[in-house]
Amino acid sequence: MPHLLLPEHYSSQSQYEVEMEAMFRPQWHWVGSLHDAPDDGDFFTRELFGVPILVRNHQGAYHCFLNVCPHRHSTLSSECSGNNPTLKCQYHGWEFNVDGSSGRIPDAKNFRPMSGGPECLKKFALAVHGPLIFVSLDPSCPPLTEQFTPFASVTNEFSSDRWAHAETWHNDFPANWKVVAENTVESYHLESVHTDSFRFEPEDAIEHEIHDGGTIMRATIKSSPWSTRFSKWVTTQIQPGCSPQYRMHHLFPHLFLMRTDVMLQVMVLMPTSPTTCRATVSVFVLRREHETIWSKWLTRFWGRVKTSAVKKILAEDASLYPGIQTGMEHSPFKGCVSTREELVHALQNHVAEKCGLRSEASRDEVPVRVDAPVSNEGGR
Repeated sequence: MPHLLLPEHYSSQSQYEVEMEAMFRPQWHWVGSLHDAPDDGDFFTRELFGVPILVRNHQGAYHCFLNVCPHRHSTLSSECSGNNPTLKCQYHGWEFNVDGSSGRIPDAKNFRPMSGGPECLKKFALAVHGPLIFVSLDPSCPPLTEQFTPFASVTNEFSSDRWAHAETWHNDFPANWKVVAENTVESYHLESVHTDSFRFEPEDAIEHEIHDGGTIMRATIKSSPWSTRFSKWVTTQIQPGCSPQYRMHHLFPHLFLMRTDVMLQVMVLMPTSPTTCRATVSVFVLRREHETIWSKWLTRFWGRVKTSAVKKILAEDASLYPGIQTGMEHSPFKGCVSTREELVHALQNHVAEKCGLRSEASRDEVPVRVDAPVSNEGGR
C-alpha cells in the first residue's frame, strides 16, 4: 500500500499546527485515573495544550474546571494533587460550588453587588470510562461513548473498582508523534527489535480491524512454555477465564489501550513540537473479586512484572526513534506499507482526511485528496 504521508509531514511546523487544531484540541483526552482522586475532596491538576485544569472528586462524582479563579486570576491550586473539603482558591479563599458557581466569598461586604451575581468557574466536559478519566476542552466534542464504540469492551469488561493501579510514568521522545504511533500499531518490526521481549505467533494469525475511529489488533504473544503456564496460573488466581490474547485498541489519533490476561495498559501520545512528543503510560492489574491478603500481594506482584516488561519494550522502541526521525527529515523516498503494517496505513489515512492533505502515493502522479477512511470494518 502507498505511504500516504510525505516525510515532511513528520517535521513541518505548519503540519504540526494543523494537526493540533484539527485533530487534538477537539478531542477527548485521558488526563488521569480514578486512583488519582479516590476520595471525596481529592483533586489533581494538569495542563492540556497549555490550559491549566483541575479535576475534583465530589462525593464520588468527578468534575473538571479551568484552574483559574475569576476573582484575581490566580490558579485555584498550584499543587499537583491534594485534598480540600471545599473547592477553594489558594489566593483569597473564594469558595465554589460543585457546578462552579461562587459560594462563600471572604469579607463579601467589600464588594459592590455584581451584575448577574459573582462570577463562576469555567467548567469542562468530563467522562469516566472504566478506571480512566477523560476531559474535553471543546464544548462541541461528541460524547465520549461515541468515540469509544466499538472499543469499549477493552475497559468495560470489569467494573472500574476492579482495576488496581500499578504505575504511571512519562517518556519524552525525540520524534514526531506519528513515528511513535505508527511503530506502536505494527508488528513487522518485532522480529528485529524485540527479539527476546515481545513476539507474536503465528504471524499469519494476527487479526486487524479498521474502523472510522481507530483500529484493533488481536494476536497471541509468543512465550516459553514455563512463562505461559505461570501466566495462566496467575490469571486463574485473580480472574479465571481472562483471555491471554493480546488486544490493542488504538483510538485515533493518540490513545492506545492494550489488554492481555489480567493487565490493562494505557498510553496516550501528546505532540510537544513538530519533532518531539510525550507518552504517558499507566499499567493496571485486576483485583480479585473477593480480595484476600494473598490476592492483594499477587495483584501487586503481577503489576510489577507487567510494568517491567512494558518499560523494556518501550525502551527498545525508543532507541530507534532518533534514527527514524532523522531519516524522515532527509528522506527522498516515497515509502511503502506492507499488509502487516496496514494499521499504519489506516492511521495515515485518518491524518490525511482530518488535515485536508492530498495523498501522494507517487510524487510523479497527480495527488488525490483523501476523502474517506480505508474502510469501516474488516482488515485481515
